[in-house]
Amino acid sequence: MIFQALHKFAKEHDLLSDVDFTSHKVSAYIALNAEGSFLGVFALGDKKSPRVLEVSKIPRRNSAAIPALGADTIERIVPSFDPKANAFAVKTQGLFNDQLKTMQTALNHLTLPAVIKFLDKLHEQPELQEEVIAACTQAKLKSGDWITFKVEGEEGFLIEWPEVKDWWRQQAANRRDQIAQKSKETSICIVTGKPCIPLRTHGADIKVASGGRKGGVALVSCDKSAFSSYGFDKALVSPMSEEAVEGYVRAINHLGSVDHHHYYTDDTNYLFWSSQKESTVSPAKLIETGTLNLDFDADNAPDFETDSSAANVVRKLFTSITAGNANATDNPEIGERYYCLALSGNSARGIIRDWIDQPLPHALQHVSEWFEDLSILLDRPIYDPRDKTKDIKKKRRLADPGEIYNRWPLWQLIKSLEGKGDSSEAEVARQRTLLWQCALLGRSHPVPTEVLITACRRIATTGNCPPARAALIQFLVSRIRSKENPPTMHMNTENNELQSSPAFLSGRLLRALNSIQEFASNKVDKNTGKKSSLNSTLVNKFYTAASSTPSMVLGGLVAKSNPHLAKIKSSNPGMAFYFEEQLTEIIGGIVDAGGFKGTHSPIEQGQFALGFYFQRVRIKKEKPEADDISEHDENSEN
Repeated sequence: MIFQALHKFAKEHDLLSDVDFTSHKVSAYIALNAEGSFLGVFALGDKKSPRVLEVSKIPRRNSAAIPALGADTIERIVPSFDPKANAFAVKTQGLFNDQLKTMQTALNHLTLPAVIKFLDKLHEQPELQEEVIAACTQAKLKSGDWITFKVEGEEGFLIEWPEVKDWWRQQAANRRDQIAQKSKETSICIVTGKPCIPLRTHGADIKVASGGRKGGVALVSCDKSAFSSYGFDKALVSPMSEEAVEGYVRAINHLGSVDHHHYYTDDTNYLFWSSQKESTVSPAKLIETGTLNLDFDADNAPDFETDSSAANVVRKLFTSITAGNANATDNPEIGERYYCLALSGNSARGIIRDWIDQPLPHALQHVSEWFEDLSILLDRPIYDPRDKTKDIKKKRRLADPGEIYNRWPLWQLIKSLEGKGDSSEAEVARQRTLLWQCALLGRSHPVPTEVLITACRRIATTGNCPPARAALIQFLVSRIRSKENPPTMHMNTENNELQSSPAFLSGRLLRALNSIQEFASNKVDKNTGKKSSLNSTLVNKFYTAASSTPSMVLGGLVAKSNPHLAKIKSSNPGMAFYFEEQLTEIIGGIVDAGGFKGTHSPIEQGQFALGFYFQRVRIKKEKPEADDISEHDENSEN
């Protein structure tokens, strides 16, 4: 289904209208007069807006000298430009001009002789070589940059001349006919379902696979006997016609180059599209850019058809869920479908990490549920995570403590899982893919317990639970279904099943005990007026043990809190009374629930983490001075 969907996308977007030519960045052109005299080298486009032209499609030339038509790399056209050019590139310099001469014999073109005459002189005259090389160097061109020709009096570049392109198409058609006459390998194309002569190799032409070789990766290949089946080798294990191969390769490269169709990470490139050609709805894009403000004035809403800003695309996404703009239907065979392909690379091989195919309305609903389940009460102000301003007062503030916030981008959730010194890219890629599946496949999709374990472990190693991490833990806990974890409400409402669980209350207790210890131990520097914090807190020492085996740890810590409470009472009776009220409420709830548990399952450790986080929300609301952390510290893990 992957290749069929990609092939359909390629056909609908006219990517297969001319299989003998392919899009390629061309950096410059050599200008000539009608007599073939050199006029200069001129750049085309720039790094931000490169010029892309349709150039002749040729086989990979790692082991052969194969010239392109009318446009090629500088090292394959200009002699001596790169002294280190390999033998194939040097040989191609002559073949490039020979091919133009063969074409001129067939066409008797009026302008083509100017290019041929120039190339003849270029090979014969060292001084002309030096002049051209100097012009290319001045234009800051490199040996691998593509270059073409332009002749005075002729419209367009050499590669764009209609007669030239028609000649190349005819040559390509002749080659296919020769292959068809000689080939004994016929099969049914697994993409089109039509009889074909399958390609033995698909080539490493996919350019947008994160982690893959810059020159491109292959998605279908077979270079070992263990990979073959029924005697088929190379790409014949997945027989496809040339058109089918061109379709999926061009579709992937196109999706990976258009902003609203992909999202790059260090390890994976997520490609997403709809079965409707003109659709601009991108649920997957919203998952990665969740921090956009979705609120807008309906009376003054922008024209979604003309306003293509990211914020308005997101707004259109959410309004389409209820407005019926997405061909909503429960029948998966009818209406618009939504696809997501997670693609990575390993050297020259492409890796499909995930493939999602579902009705677009379902994807929209699942993404809406994703953000709903990530809603969490904030224990600190939230700032734009992409804002690099060091001055906290100048940062863009997104939400304040006590507010419910849910617009967490996936990259920020993944970042909350990463620990210092982590170097396992494969683990991060797997966790990201698992969460993508949860976001796009909905609440019925299995939730990865391993991600919950990792998130809880990060609290123990950092001593902190920032809102993004808490939101992810709450999401995972609320979706994991088991005997000890029936469907629960979020912590955002009072007196729900989660807040009365022993594990949740135990997490609150550890945080309350930590606040008591820190408040009792804080000292004020006479010179700066700032409070000094403990080198090692209860959280640093006991979080792991308390969250996994609470009965062995928390009772003793409660007893050890009495001297701290006595010290606080002597200097601040009101604060001591507040702490005692907190302990009475929490411990009373644990007793009513049956006391401390001997061990906590991973789900209960998640509930413990949420209680640990929630206690700070309560303290910051009722007694901010009881858990006094500067805004710089608060946002160190945002």
